[in-house]
Amino acid sequence: MTEVPAPVGVAVRRLDAAEVDAVFEDVFVRGVRCRLLDTGPPGPPGDPAAPQWLLAELGDGRLTGACPRERWYRSDGPGTADLSARPPVAPADRARVLEVLVFAAHAQVRIGEGARSGWISADAPGEAPPWLRPRDRSFLLQGWTGPGHGRSPGEGVPLTVTAEPSGARAVLPVVWADFSARVRRTRGGGAVAEGAGSWLTVREYWAQDPGTGTVGVAFHRLTGIATGPKPTGPVFDPGTGDEPTGGTTW
Repeated sequence: MTEVPAPVGVAVRRLDAAEVDAVFEDVFVRGVRCRLLDTGPPGPPGDPAAPQWLLAELGDGRLTGACPRERWYRSDGPGTADLSARPPVAPADRARVLEVLVFAAHAQVRIGEGARSGWISADAPGEAPPWLRPRDRSFLLQGWTGPGHGRSPGEGVPLTVTAEPSGARAVLPVVWADFSARVRRTRGGGAVAEGAGSWLTVREYWAQDPGTGTVGVAFHRLTGIATGPKPTGPVFDPGTGDEPTGGTTW
């Protein structure tokens, strides 16, 4: 059997049953900051003032949330509960779990189907070869707000109801910004297209096949949700779609 090459730059640790219980207790029962996410990774502890996010896929719907510092704002709360699954608070509710992701910039907790297993991942210490260094990417979240499209459930609540032209709606754990784009001229006389909006950020980890030398993405973890200018590269020339080769830096 061919051994699958391991991703470089990431450390993953399996959670025991008590740690899985602690995640559910903090996030769904008490509604407070996930302590394991800050203290449990195989590396330095997280910043207790940095935000955490929640994306949970359940058999009967989705549940999302944001924890700016000490407590969670979840989609099952006032103003958005009609668009959210209920939280898996009781032990029997864990059978509804397909996947629960609790994440911050420094680490991610993933709990699998039925909450029978879980893992925590973070950057591994040490330097990776340049061609295997982790890569940060950002993906535009779809949806619009404003009259007829979406709303915020309340002042200071980091959740937004967005809608698609199809009528599909979602509660996203972010203070929303609709997408906009502009063309910026560079020092070398060229141009780059820049976008602003609401983004999901991801860190990708690479592996190399020892036999062929082929390199590909072998693992990823979610690192945040942000609004404003695109938080990671690349940028593109609006005329050709190519990445600029000079005259600008990201």
